[in-house]
Amino acid sequence: MVLNRIDRDKKPYALFAFLWAFLLSVILVVPVMIYDQGYFLYYGDFNVQQIPFYQLAHDSIRNGEMGWSHLTDLGANFIGSYSFYVLGSPFFWLTILLPSAWVPFCIGPLLMLKLGFASLSAYIYIRRYVRHKKYAVIGGVLYAFSGFSVYNIFFFHFHEAIIIFPLLLAALDEFHATKRKGVVALAVFAAATVNYYFFFGQVVFVIIYYIVKLISRSYRFHIRDFFALAFECIAGFAMSMILLLPSIAAITSNYRVSEFLYGWDAVVYSKAQRYVQIPVSMFFPGDVPAKNNFTPSAGAKWSSVAAYIPMFSMTFVIAHLRLKKRGFFRRMIIILLIMACIPILNSAFQCLNNNYYARWFYMLTLLMILVTVQSLDSFNIFEFKRGFYPTVIITLAITALIGLMPDETDKPIKSFELGIAESPKRFWVFVIATLCGLALTLLIAFCYKKKRKWFFRVTVISLSLFVATYSTMYMWSARGYADRDDEFMINYALNSGKDITIDDIKEVRSDFYKTSDNMGMFWQVPNIQAFHSIVPGSLMNFYNNVGVQRDVGSRPSTDYYGLRGLLSVKYLFEEDDPDAASAEYFTHMPGYRYLSTENGFDAYENEYYVPMGFTYDRFITKEEYEDLSKDVRHLALLKAMVLTQDQMKQYADITGYTDGMYLNLNFSHDPNKSQDIHYPKYEGFESITGDFVYSEQSYFADTEELKKHSCNSFTYTKEGFEAQFDNQGNDNLLFFSIPYDKGWSAYVNGEKTDVEEVNTGLMAVRVPGHQTSDIRFVYHTPLLKEGCIISGAAVVALAIYLIIFKGFRAKREYRRTYRKKQNTRKMRRKL
Repeated sequence: MVLNRIDRDKKPYALFAFLWAFLLSVILVVPVMIYDQGYFLYYGDFNVQQIPFYQLAHDSIRNGEMGWSHLTDLGANFIGSYSFYVLGSPFFWLTILLPSAWVPFCIGPLLMLKLGFASLSAYIYIRRYVRHKKYAVIGGVLYAFSGFSVYNIFFFHFHEAIIIFPLLLAALDEFHATKRKGVVALAVFAAATVNYYFFFGQVVFVIIYYIVKLISRSYRFHIRDFFALAFECIAGFAMSMILLLPSIAAITSNYRVSEFLYGWDAVVYSKAQRYVQIPVSMFFPGDVPAKNNFTPSAGAKWSSVAAYIPMFSMTFVIAHLRLKKRGFFRRMIIILLIMACIPILNSAFQCLNNNYYARWFYMLTLLMILVTVQSLDSFNIFEFKRGFYPTVIITLAITALIGLMPDETDKPIKSFELGIAESPKRFWVFVIATLCGLALTLLIAFCYKKKRKWFFRVTVISLSLFVATYSTMYMWSARGYADRDDEFMINYALNSGKDITIDDIKEVRSDFYKTSDNMGMFWQVPNIQAFHSIVPGSLMNFYNNVGVQRDVGSRPSTDYYGLRGLLSVKYLFEEDDPDAASAEYFTHMPGYRYLSTENGFDAYENEYYVPMGFTYDRFITKEEYEDLSKDVRHLALLKAMVLTQDQMKQYADITGYTDGMYLNLNFSHDPNKSQDIHYPKYEGFESITGDFVYSEQSYFADTEELKKHSCNSFTYTKEGFEAQFDNQGNDNLLFFSIPYDKGWSAYVNGEKTDVEEVNTGLMAVRVPGHQTSDIRFVYHTPLLKEGCIISGAAVVALAIYLIIFKGFRAKREYRRTYRKKQNTRKMRRKL
């Protein structure tokens, strides 16, 4: 067993890998941009998150508002909320020099760049494992347009992880092959900075990768090299702390992070169809996000279950597994397939979270593509047949199972029909595309047998035609699921609300009812409707306590009209319906009057609007509040401020707290059992909530009373916000409906004042009585300073290390790790 000589071909294959994928992406993206007047629109999360997030982050950085974002939900830590989406992306930073209006037009070109660089990065990793580097170029294109990559165009920010992962493996291989110092540190830094969520999964994969490499003797273990590798990993990770540490601080209070798998849920999937969905994702282009067509009840919408290799499918992967009885890649693929089928092992790639995601399948896909390319590089008809026939059989078996299985239906009458796919038409389109790919695979095998010199050219042409066709089909098929058509998005969302004539719309909060998500973010106006996963934990606690489910979005229904008064909502926007039978305007909530129809929306004003910042006359404990029915909590918050018992005691001069006041409450309170629906009573303690009346008239009266005790002025600033309050009464707690966060500092008349978390997640500060006070809130991103210090120290440490060990210089000649068996007996005879 000896190492091959280096491929001496000096052609710029790296450039070819980038340009080939880039040109194919032009075929995919440009027609959509032409159709959408220069924009690139898709559907779902892509339209309502990726585009407005890019523009909001761009404008915030240009305006110097990198602390607190008042345009994200009720407010959010800017770095903590957007590091997952855009802040670690080098592609996002390319837009910073451009005007704000240009940013939405950049999404299409950036996607083309991402696909090009995905191909390039895969080429860099794969080229070490093939005889001829031109086949590594094919591997790059397969990776860039794999089922996982095309599926996750929907999640625009996933491609950064797809790009960096092959480079991380290439750096690890380079370190062991040439002893080149520094490359691993830079790769780890880039991976951790680009996206911390994917970095966790990549760490898990690299640990497995490293151990299996040692077991397979692909790496040789030396204690000195091991410690050097460990230092580089730690240094690279530490350098990323400037962004990573504030991000970790922001997500630790999010309850979704601490949801883990237990019991049988950790051993087997609760959805039986998921065991069908996983192999289906490898033999067919993946279902479009949010629509499980092949397996409708698999419960894995948006989970990125996609691992399809364009055109070749599993042909050469199956051949490799059947014919290679040992070896590194065989072991790795088998391990990863086992992990995909066991919930607790699958969750290891996403922080052990109990939500099912397959967002690590790009790692498995890369290895399957590598063995596919190796088979093309040393094409063998026998090996081809051992993989092609099983692939065809499995593909046809899945097709028959899903497409021809009888199913009972009662629409319009009880009967039977063939097929159990959600959409038979889309199912058969995907089946035909898969079979066409297998037909092309058979064609190149025939070409190898008859015209071997044409083999590579025919492979390139066939793959190009298939990728262009299949990815375009997938894209336009998915676009059909958009909840709003392109005309609406262009004319009323992407125009930034330019036709709105309301003067103070950017100074007050608005409400967008039953329309496309994040419409307020498109217009860049403060609002209470938001589709954003990474927000302060205090905001999530507030909504969940008041009875509004807050997981990936804040969408309080009109049943919670009391929240509009509490959260200082002044305007309501509903999509204009020109076909409505009645010309009379009405809303779904009390207290609103019609203003005008502008920018495709009917605008209403809240006649019972309460300006931001107000005081209460009454106070209740958290226990009293939680014993109220969730149906009325939104109205109760307009009647009394909710405090903890410690806060009641701390501000006794304001709340009227006395020793022993809540003794009986504490003795008899059971948080899991309401004493009464609306009027909880305890022996020896009577809550003031027993006197609360919940009606529209009471709501109007409460808002009018709060309006009398509200701030004279309120202004958002780059650092936070400022307000002026004329307190006619005694000392009190001034409430602001902005999420509590440890990064807040408050100053009342220039003196620093404690910030209190009240109303189960929002903020208040003490203000003196009988005087006008100037209030200033300043936000400093938690752990940002510490992150900068750690990153700076890590850069210095790495620089010293590179100087001492002559970093970035190969200690041995570059050698390819592709191995080839040679007949040593024949060689001896010749000698």
